[in-house]
Order: sequence, then C-alpha cells, then structure tokens
Amino acid sequence: MGPGSFWERTDGRQALILSGAAILLGLLGAFAALVLYRLIMLFTNLSFYRRVSTAVVYPPDHLTVPMILLPALGGLIVGVMARYGTDRIRGHGIPEAMEAIITRKSRVEPRVAVLKPVSAAIAVGTGGPFGAEGPIIQTGGALASLIGQLLHLTADERKVFLACGAAAGMVGIFNTPMAAVALAVELLLFEFRARSLVPVVVASAVAAVARSFLLGTQRMFPTPPLANGTPVALLYILPLGVLIGIAAVIVSKGLFLVEELFEETLRIPMVLAPALGGLLLGIIGYVEPRVLGMGYPTISALIAGQFTPARALALAAAKTVALWAALGSGTSGGLLAPMLLIGAGIGSAYGQVVAALVPGAGLQPGVCAIVAMSALFGAAARVPFTSFLFAYELTGDAEAIVPLMLGCMVSDIVARLLSEHSVMTERLAQRGLVVPLRYEADILTYLTVGALMRSDFRVVDADTPVRLLLAELRAAEQPGAEPGAYADLRRLHHWWIVQDSDGRFVGLITRRQLVSAQLDEALLNGPARQLATTSVVVAYPDETMHDALVRMLQNDRPWLPVVERTRPWRVVGYVTREDALAARRRRLEDEVIREGILRLGSFRLGARLAREIERPAS
Repeated sequence: MGPGSFWERTDGRQALILSGAAILLGLLGAFAALVLYRLIMLFTNLSFYRRVSTAVVYPPDHLTVPMILLPALGGLIVGVMARYGTDRIRGHGIPEAMEAIITRKSRVEPRVAVLKPVSAAIAVGTGGPFGAEGPIIQTGGALASLIGQLLHLTADERKVFLACGAAAGMVGIFNTPMAAVALAVELLLFEFRARSLVPVVVASAVAAVARSFLLGTQRMFPTPPLANGTPVALLYILPLGVLIGIAAVIVSKGLFLVEELFEETLRIPMVLAPALGGLLLGIIGYVEPRVLGMGYPTISALIAGQFTPARALALAAAKTVALWAALGSGTSGGLLAPMLLIGAGIGSAYGQVVAALVPGAGLQPGVCAIVAMSALFGAAARVPFTSFLFAYELTGDAEAIVPLMLGCMVSDIVARLLSEHSVMTERLAQRGLVVPLRYEADILTYLTVGALMRSDFRVVDADTPVRLLLAELRAAEQPGAEPGAYADLRRLHHWWIVQDSDGRFVGLITRRQLVSAQLDEALLNGPARQLATTSVVVAYPDETMHDALVRMLQNDRPWLPVVERTRPWRVVGYVTREDALAARRRRLEDEVIREGILRLGSFRLGARLAREIERPAS
C-alpha cells in the first residue's frame, strides 16, 4: 500500500479522518462564535452606554440626537478596514464563503479570518441592523480553511474543513446543530456524500456541546406551547407562504438595487459608502429604534404577539429599509437576523388579521410569525430544508412543524418562479459565477462499465508482423476507402488488442505507435508483441463508469480496455469518454422528454431541449 493510499482509497476512510479533524473544528467554531458575540456586546456597550463590558445588551428604545451618528461612525471604520485591509469583509458572509469554495479552492486569506469578525462586531455594535450568523459562518469557515491550508489536503477535503468550521460557528451562535448541517449541505458543500456530511455532523454536534458551556443551552427564541388550531388553519398558511415568497424577492432585489446605486450610480468611494449608509440607518433608527442591532428581543416580542398588526408591519418595513441602506452600502453584517425580524413582523400581522376575521379557524399569530420568519430566509436564500429546521430549533415548538413545512415550501416555489437567483447567488452570478445548487445522483455513479462497454475491438496475434498492422492502417485511411475489413479502424480509435496464442492479453498498439514505427525497419519486421505497450490502464466490468472516467482523465486516456477482475489477462471490451457523454445524454432525455396521454402544461425549456436531443437522431 503506497503513501497516502489510506487517505485516498474510499469515502469511508476519508470520512473517518476528516471526522477526527472535525472535533477540533467544532470546538474552534464554537469558541469563535463566543468571541464574536462578546465583541458585539463590547462595542454595543461602548457605543450606546459608554462603558467597557461584554454584558448582553441591545441598543436603547429611545435614541438621543448624537446617537444618530453612531452607525455612520461604525460604517466609516468598516470602510477603512475594507479599503486598507481586504474588501472581502464587506457583505453578509455566506456568499463570500461560497465564492472561496468555487473560485479559490476553499482557500481563505488569514486577514479575512481576523478582520471579518471585528468589522461585523463594530458594524452591529454601533447599531447595524444585522445578525452574527453570516460573519461567524465566514469566520468559522476561514479559520478552518487556514488549518486546512497547513495540512496536506485536496481542494475537496479543504472544502469539508471550511464547511465544518462554518457549521460549528453557526451552532455556536444559534444552538441549531441540525439547521447548521442542512445549511452546509445546501449552500457550501455542493454535494451529498458521507465523506463531507459525516464530518459536518460531527463538527456541529461538538459545537453544540461546547456552546452549552460557553453560552448556555437556552434557545434563541423560546416560545410557550402553540397549537395548530383546526385543520382548516393550515389552509391559511398557504397564502402566507405566497406573501412571504413575494416578500423574499422584494427584499433581495431591493438590496441589490441599493448596492448598484452605491457602486455604479453614486460611485461613492469604498471608505465613505458604509458611512453614508450608516447615516441613513441612524435617521431611520431615530424614528424606529427597534431596527438597530440584532433585534433578537423584538423577534421574540413579535412571536408573542406584543405588537398590533399595523405596528408589526411598520416594524418589518422599517427593518427592510434599514437593511437596504446599511448592507447595500457595503458594510459588514449577517443577513439572517434581519430577515427573521422582517418575516416575523409580516407573519404576526397576517396571523392577527386572519384570527380576527376567521376566529373559528383557530389560527395562532405566533405560529404565523414563526412560519413567516423562517420561510422568508428560506425563500430568499433558497434553502427550504434549512429554513424549517432552523425555526424549529430556534423556538422548540414542535406543533409548528407542519405549518413550517407548508409555508417554507410554498414560499420557496413562489420565489423561484419570480426570480432566478437567490440573495446568496445574485451577486456571484453578476460576477460570472455559476453556483451548483442542484443535488441529484450522477448517472455515471450507478451505471457500471459492463453496461456501457463495447465489444467490437480489434484483436491481433502477438506474433503478427508490425508491417501488416501498418498496411491495415494505411488502407483504412485512404481517401474514399470502401467499407471493408479494415474500414472500421477509424471508428475504433486506431488501436489493437495484442493477445498471445492462448488468448491472454499482452498489451495494446495505437495508431501513434504505428506511425512512429514506420521509419524503424527492425520494428516493422518484428512481432506485434515487441511494439505493444504492456503497462496498460484498464477498467473492470463491475466498477462504475464514474470511476473509469476518473481514471481516463487522470491518465489522459480517451478510452480504456475492459478486463475481467478475476482474470485480468482476458479483455472483454472497451469503454470511451464518448460512452460517458452518451450516458449523460440519456439522463437528459429522461429529464426533458415527456410521455403519456395527458398534457399537463407547456414547458418551453423542456420542449426546446427535447427537440435538440431528438434532432441528431432524426
């Protein structure tokens, strides 16, 4: 067994080793979350209460006039850090982590790991309407990436490290291990396999245990027991899901319009733009102070129904505008917490109105608030699975599971119908990055070589003179050659399987070898065994086409001979890269070509793809 073979051989062994590292990454992520949380409280105490403390506080309910300038001051500091440190601290963190995975092989600069949490703590601590989740996801991922860069890892293994650190950081803030795993799968890993999933689960579990010692075991938004009401109440969740899907698109598109306003229309320097956004935030906060800071107590109050419908909607609208002004100007902060507040405001107002109009349905405004706050984030970020798990873990309300599932899925469908990109991928798409958010089994991973291999290969006896093979090749390559015994050489890639008199595989000869040998009289007059390549990369009938294709690419081979695993001297066929493409073509046909008597609608894209597939065959 060669060096590194234990590491590279199977998913199981990789999962074992990466899971061992995930224990450390889980502890690191939880500790990083504690540091960020305490930093936010430190800057909040300094800014609004003029004291040095890390006690848990939030901006006051009433601002003085000088406090209007605090968000602008925080924005100016963040602008300086972005200009002279790194501009990767701007934004809400998760897209930046995705970009590192896609474009930089999961490598994150050390200064990002340091400056991102500090800049986010300053922005939130001076009144920024953000949460800590995005920055800690980016910070935890950055720290894990730095460790991964010190070790002898592949880019994919480093990606698992980054996802472990990101998930652990999220657990450290919110104590939501299941949602952290789901978020890592839906936004960071771009795959679903044991090698990546198991370490992330381990890191999240370890972070949850560490979090209980560092910040306690309490839920972020504990709620009293809520009931679903009558089955009819569930019907009212469906229009709520539609409203939230529309709201998710409005919040996302509005954010990017404000970003374009700052960057392309106003063209304000990077140093000053966050300060201007902070000034606008300060003005909004003077009118509605509850939009400042992370807003966790306000979210709890909305779930508890402590605001009238009009007040709840006004609060949601003010938080939306505050988010646009602050984050759109290029400062640093998380997107999840403000979306939770916006969604809770809309859901609470909706639930109260429906409960007043249809009291017999038994619809609880608190359930609507929980559904809406999770569905808004899920629809905006296109993470439907994460969204309802996240809300359940935040609140601990098992009765809300069914409404959560309905509301989150409906809102996700509506958002996908109205917008191609999510709040996480819109900016990346503008930079020309395509984010792979579709998870489906690769057909090559469950089709065997035996199912795709061909058997029409040419065989030559090992004692056949090379000169005769060269004559066959020239006859096949003559212009206008008639179909005959050798005319199919072009189709068979110009190669021969060389066997001895007992039918045992000796090696193979390619066209390039024959062309090179035509000037060597000794080789031309010698037997085929003398020219044949005996060190041959092969495939086996019982292995997957994916493994065979990987071997072709690693060894730069357009095709591989297929031999029996128990009798490797017996060639039974060959398989090519074109066979892999043909398998993918069949998978595409399964996806877009519709059959059956009933026509359920007109799908232009599917019809167009189907025509493209059918055209070559017709």
